Amino acid sequence: MIVQAQISDLPRLSELAKEFYAASSVLRVFDLSKFVMTWTNIINSGNGVIFLLMDEGDIAGTIGGLMHFDPYCDDRLASEFFWFVHKENRGGGVQLYRKFEQWARENGCQEIRMMHLVDSMPDKVADFYCRVGFRKVETLYAKRLDAAELRAAG
Repeated sequence: MIVQAQISDLPRLSELAKEFYAASSVLRVFDLSKFVMTWTNIINSGNGVIFLLMDEGDIAGTIGGLMHFDPYCDDRLASEFFWFVHKENRGGGVQLYRKFEQWARENGCQEIRMMHLVDSMPDKVADFYCRVGFRKVETLYAKRLDAAELRAAG
C-alpha cells in the first residue's frame, strides 16, 4: 500500500535512510534532524511530497520530491530527491514512482526529473526510466572540497 507521508512519519525514515546510505559509496552522511527540518518545511510549503510503501505497518520504501518552476521558462517541474525500497520489497518501487508521477500531474507539472546514483543499480534504473518515457538529458558530476580549499577560498 502507498500512503502520503505526514510530518510525524519523517523520523520513521531513519532506518531506511541508513540502509540507503550504506548501499552507496557516494553518499556521505545522513543527519536525521536536518532531514526532518528540511522536509517539514518542504511539505508545509505545499511544494513537496513523500510517499511511503507500507508493508504490514512498516515502511518498506519511499520516494520524495518537490515541485518548482524552471528558472528559464514557465514550466512547472517535479524533481525526485530520493527513491529507495528495501531489497525484499523492490517490486513496490514502481508503485512509488507511479504515485509520484500522479502527484506531479495533479499539481500541473509539465515535466518530471528523476535521478539515480552511479552505484545504485544504475543500469536497471536507467532501463526503467527509458521504458516509462524518460530520456537522458544531463549527467551530474560532484567534487568534494576539503577544509583547506574552503578556508583558502573564504
